Amino acid sequence: MSFQSVIPPKQPTTGDGWQYRCQAPAAVLGGYEGHYWTYLQPCGDVLVVISSLEVARENHELEGRPYYHLSLSKRTRQSPNVAMRASRNEARFVRKAFDMLDAEEDNHVPSGMVRNYWLPVAENLIGKECPCKDEEPAIVEDKGEYVWRGIS
Repeated sequence: MSFQSVIPPKQPTTGDGWQYRCQAPAAVLGGYEGHYWTYLQPCGDVLVVISSLEVARENHELEGRPYYHLSLSKRTRQSPNVAMRASRNEARFVRKAFDMLDAEEDNHVPSGMVRNYWLPVAENLIGKECPCKDEEPAIVEDKGEYVWRGIS
């Protein structure tokens, strides 16, 4: 089943060079709408973004609330078919381009290559962290560059 939203997913608002690729398969996003975007960096690496609008399904006060969601990875010239983790600086560049500088990074994949950023649609919820950040252990990788949370 696919969900139709009156609020579209975010798209780049700054910077030339962003290319819209296609709509993401609904199955990848739990039925929600999402779009693939790419950005070719001067070094030849490509930033790959899926921008979507999803509803929190956790058992806490934020459940049922819509969130803008960015999933970010990169492909390098040396390994164009392998997803790599984007750096913190690349992530900031992407969040700025999609007008999501206030988004919270929240990852739940061990050694994941995708960085996930969430921003509530409701402005009064911006800055309110998911309770999982207090309840689940934080695992730090890459000298602090990547944090993911396990199951408590």
